[in-house]
Amino acid sequence: MPRSRRQVASSRRSRGSRSRHGRELRSSAAGPFLPQLTGRIPRFMQSVAETLGYLQAIAPELMADVRISVAPMPASDQHRDGMDRWQIRPPNEVILYRVPIERLARLSLSSQADQPRYREYVERTVVMAVSELLDGRLDEFLTRDFWGDES
Repeated sequence: MPRSRRQVASSRRSRGSRSRHGRELRSSAAGPFLPQLTGRIPRFMQSVAETLGYLQAIAPELMADVRISVAPMPASDQHRDGMDRWQIRPPNEVILYRVPIERLARLSLSSQADQPRYREYVERTVVMAVSELLDGRLDEFLTRDFWGDES
């Protein structure tokens, strides 16, 4: 019995070449005019990436070998006397722990008023962690405007 064209065509194509029911690929659920959907993790990663970009721009020779990674939580055996926000791994790696950083910020991301303060808290945490890795050599590149009232 001969096979239909539809069966022959579908057997030649890979599974990912068409979407369901033979239709073209679907558009974004949000549509072209709505902002991208974001959550806690993308917002945190964007703040970390932009802070690292800033630090690499002001101190490229110090930041050349620095590596930053993000983990949700520290392992249970890594806790010291409190909740660790980051861990230094010599000679050039910092591991940021996203959940403790967000919890210690004590800010609601659903509130528009708290979003800039959340971003500032994440930026300061990244700078403190990198500064600890570099034994304070980063401080000479930062202005008083960056640290605000806490310096």
